[in-house]
Amino acid sequence: MISYISPTYYLSALLLLILSFAPLVSAQEQDPSLMFQVSGRPVNSVSLSGMKSKLKVHEIEFVDPMYGKEKRYEGFSLSDVIELGFGDKWESPDYTDIAFTALDGYEAVSSLSKIREPGGYIVFRDLDSESWEPVGNRQQNPGPFYIVWTGAEQTTQNEYPWPWQLTRINLIRFKDAYPLVYPDGAEVSSGAYSGYEIFKGRCVRCHSMNREGGKIGPDLNAPMSIVTYRSPEMIKEFIKNPSKYRYTQMPDHPDLTESDLNSMLEYFNYMNENRR
Repeated sequence: MISYISPTYYLSALLLLILSFAPLVSAQEQDPSLMFQVSGRPVNSVSLSGMKSKLKVHEIEFVDPMYGKEKRYEGFSLSDVIELGFGDKWESPDYTDIAFTALDGYEAVSSLSKIREPGGYIVFRDLDSESWEPVGNRQQNPGPFYIVWTGAEQTTQNEYPWPWQLTRINLIRFKDAYPLVYPDGAEVSSGAYSGYEIFKGRCVRCHSMNREGGKIGPDLNAPMSIVTYRSPEMIKEFIKNPSKYRYTQMPDHPDLTESDLNSMLEYFNYMNENRR
C-alpha cells in the first residue's frame, strides 16, 4: 500500500526548515566575521563584535574615489585588524603579501609594505546612510567590510587594495601561493619581470594566469595566451582604455606608460613560451 502525502505537508516542512535557518542567517548579518588564513590554511576567525571589543573604532571622513565624493565611515585601522587576526605571524620574513578576497571572488593582492602604511581602514558602517550606499557599476552593497585608504596617493592605480564585501584575508608568500603566475626563470631586471610586477599589483585581483588568480575577468594564458589571438597594439590599447571599447568592470589605466605596456606584453609572451 502506498501512502499519499499531500503537497501541503511538503510545503509546511520546507517552511519550517527555512525558518530554522533564519536565526543563523540573521545572526551572521548582525555580527559578520572575517576569516584569516596563512598560505590558504585557516588560522583565525574574528567577528565584528570581537573587533569592537578589542580594537579602537575610528570615525573617518575623506573623498572616497569609489563614490567620487566625501564619505564618512566607522571602522578599524587595517594594521590593527591584521595584527588581531594574525598576531606576530605577519611580521615574519616568510611572507611577502596579503590577499584580500571578496564575496564574488575578487581578490586584491598587496605587498606587506603597503599594508603597514598608515591610512588604511576596514570600515563596517556607512555614516551617511541608514544601511550602505550602493557602490560601483553594479551598484553593490559594499558591506559588511570594506577596505578604504585616506591618503590621496593610496589608490588602486598605485596598487592599494580597495575590496568591498570582504570575507577573507590570506597571508602569503606570493611566489608560493601563485606559482603559475610567477615568471620562473625571468631575470628581475627583465621587461618580463617588470610586466609581472604590474600584473601582480593591478591585474591578478580580477584576472588569472594559468588558472591562478582572480575570478572576475578571463584567464590570460589558459587555455590560450591572449598574445595568440590579439595584436600587441590591441592588447595595449585595451589595457589602457577598456571603457572605450565595452561596458566592463575593468578600470582604465591611463597612467601606464608605453614602456609599462610593452613590459606587460613581454610578461604575457614569456608566460606563453614557458608553460609549466
